[in-house]
Amino acid sequence: MTLPALMVFGLEPKIANATNRVAVLFSSGAAVATFHKHGHLDHRLANRLTIPTMLGVPVGSWLAVYLPPDAFEPVFGAIFLAMAVLLLLNPKRIAAANVASDRCRRWVNPIFFAIGIYVGFIQAGMGILVLLAMSLTNSGDLVASNAVKNWIGFLVTLAATVMFAIYGLIDWLPGLVMAGGNLLGGVVGAKLAIKKGNRLIFGFLIVVMIATGLKLIVTSVYGWIR
Repeated sequence: MTLPALMVFGLEPKIANATNRVAVLFSSGAAVATFHKHGHLDHRLANRLTIPTMLGVPVGSWLAVYLPPDAFEPVFGAIFLAMAVLLLLNPKRIAAANVASDRCRRWVNPIFFAIGIYVGFIQAGMGILVLLAMSLTNSGDLVASNAVKNWIGFLVTLAATVMFAIYGLIDWLPGLVMAGGNLLGGVVGAKLAIKKGNRLIFGFLIVVMIATGLKLIVTSVYGWIR
């Protein structure tokens, strides 16, 4: 939602893509602080997953500097819609407790490295990908997963923001204005997640996956028509 909003107000796609990171940085930071305060953040797991993700961020950020931001949008849009359908058909895939096999755990680092590349490139839907990937590592507690997701999101967004700032692609005024709303949203969202638990997060996850998938596909089709 924030990325299209910035483009509506006249920012070109590359500038909007970079500026959006400022707002995301504040929301994820506020959420992390709230989850930590209430004892829902597993720092050990968060740090373990952050390392491979962070390694992928510079690659994605470099691609975002030199490639159009809509290069892979239709592909990711289709992936998000497909994942939403799979989760609706089998909610236990992510919301129920499970113990990942050793074979599955071998894929954790490569998967989070790939997520890092994607996050560095465009950011949209990062939380969805992280929550799904975490089904390989945790017990199905979506509140705890959401806390770790925000921790990873904060650090990788910080890395991407620094890189975009170095290339002079951030429009700071709209970025900081939007960051104010995101800061409040991060605190409120984290408290809602803690209070309402897995059911709220799962429902919100499905809605966001469908909305993000449709947005990415429609934006790409509209660009081709123009």
